[in-house]
Amino acid sequence: MEPTNKKSKMTNKYHQKNKKKYYQGNKQVLQAGQRGFFATCNINEKGCVRECYNLLNHYADILYGPELPKDVEKKESEEQKTAGETGKVSDDDDDDLEAAAAKCRETLTQRKVRFQNVETGTTNCIFIRTQLDDPVGLGKHIVNDITTTGKSMSRFVLRLVPIEAVCRANMPDIIAAAGPLFDKHFLKEPTSYGIIFNHRYNQQIKRDQIILDLADLVNSKNVGNKVDLKQAKKSIIVEVLRGWCLLSVIDNYLESKKYNLAELANPSEKKSNGDNDSKSEEKSVETDAASPPAEQHAE
Repeated sequence: MEPTNKKSKMTNKYHQKNKKKYYQGNKQVLQAGQRGFFATCNINEKGCVRECYNLLNHYADILYGPELPKDVEKKESEEQKTAGETGKVSDDDDDDLEAAAAKCRETLTQRKVRFQNVETGTTNCIFIRTQLDDPVGLGKHIVNDITTTGKSMSRFVLRLVPIEAVCRANMPDIIAAAGPLFDKHFLKEPTSYGIIFNHRYNQQIKRDQIILDLADLVNSKNVGNKVDLKQAKKSIIVEVLRGWCLLSVIDNYLESKKYNLAELANPSEKKSNGDNDSKSEEKSVETDAASPPAEQHAE
C-alpha cells in the first residue's frame, strides 16, 4: 500500500503544479511596449483596481463613446476569417494551427477590453493597460473634470498617472523608449521641464545616472529646453517597478497636484492633508527596507 500512496501523492503534486502553472501563465503582466495608467493606493488593491476601471471607463465613454459589441464582433469575425484562410495553407501541421488559433483568440480577447489590470509585482502599485492610443489625453480630461467638479469618484486611488511607454529597467532600453517620446514633446519648441524619478524594489537604476542621461537627451532635442524644478511646463515621469520602467511626459503635472485625485478634488485641504497623504503613499508603496521609494527631481 505504501508505494501506491506515494504514487498517488506524486500524481496530486504533479497536477497541482501544472494547475498553478496554468493560472500563472494566464495572468496579465507588465510587458515592454504597453501603455496605460499607473495608480497607487494605501490599502485595498482590489478596491483600487475597481475604481480605476470605473473612472477610466466612465471618462473614456464620454470622450470616445462606449465600445459597441457589434464593432467588436465585426472585428472578431474578420480576424477569425483571416486566421481560417491562413490555416488552410498550413493544413498539414495541427500543432501550428492550434497555436495560431490560440494566439488569435488571445489577441481578440485583449482587443475586446479597453482597459485591463496587469500584475506589477509591487505592493500598492497598480497598472491598467489600455488599447487607447493616447492615455495622456484621457488622463488630462479626468484631471480637468475632477478639478472643475470637485468630485474625485474614488476612495482608494491616490494617484492616477497616464503612462506612454513601458520598457525594461536598464539604461539602453530606457533611452531607446524615451527617444520617440522626447521627439514628440521636446523637439519643436523650447520648454521647461523636470524629471520625477521613483524606484521600487530596484537598486540597479541609479538616480544621478538616469537624470543626467535623460536631461542630455532632452537637451539634444532642442538646446532651448531648460530645467525648472518648481514650475516645469512638462514633467518627465520615470517609475521603476522591479525590472520594468514606466515613462511619460505630462504637461503641467506639478500644477495638477501630481495627479493626486484627492488633492485635485479638495485643493483647500492640501496644506493640512496633502503632505500627510503623500508621505503615507510613499511609505505604503515600498515594504522592502533595502529599496526605499524615492521621488527625485532633476537638478
